[in-house]
Amino acid sequence: MPGSQSFDRFAADYDRFAALEPPRVLHWLATELPGQGGRALDAGCGSGRHTQLLARQFDNIVAVDISEPLIDIARRQRSAPNIRYLAADLMAFTDSAGFDLVFSSTTLHHVPDLDAALLHLRSLVRPGGIAIVIDNVASRPTPPRWVHVLGAVRGIPGDVTRVGVRQARWLFQFRTSAAWLDHLASDRYLSRQAFERGYATLFPGARFASLGYAHALVWEKAGGDRD
Repeated sequence: MPGSQSFDRFAADYDRFAALEPPRVLHWLATELPGQGGRALDAGCGSGRHTQLLARQFDNIVAVDISEPLIDIARRQRSAPNIRYLAADLMAFTDSAGFDLVFSSTTLHHVPDLDAALLHLRSLVRPGGIAIVIDNVASRPTPPRWVHVLGAVRGIPGDVTRVGVRQARWLFQFRTSAAWLDHLASDRYLSRQAFERGYATLFPGARFASLGYAHALVWEKAGGDRD
């Protein structure tokens, strides 16, 4: 998964950054999860922010990420008896039992073969289960650095209001750091329209939701469909 190991260089800072971001995805996800489920997969779990939410509504969670430093943070800060964190490449991860929920957030723009990754995730959903896949979208596959810097500048007033001056200053420094901008330069995004076209081909009957910088798919696997 090219580019994803670049998180290793700033895992602690990325965890802090993610915790300071507006929790729009978390709030939306909470409205989409079923009442109480059996097994869930968090594919590309990072430091476990979404995993914690899944653990409140599923009996057993497997959370996978390729970055060992992020998995270490998740194990230290967001562990629970029903969560198993694994440092592994998503495409190499298999589980014959399958999952009632397969969830992935802002991970798939790193994979070299998106269709193969989507088919792999789909194969892990149990019949009658649900896939929820969220990823960043943009009008250009890889926006230039100045776009991200300008976004960081424009975000300052809202950040000050939301998290205070000290944290807003730190967020600006992180968003404009060489390490973060270098990481973003390795990303490859779909447009919102291309996301829906491509994902709908592999997840027929899915519905979609706009989440600001991201787009989401929700798909239920037919009871008799075993891929």
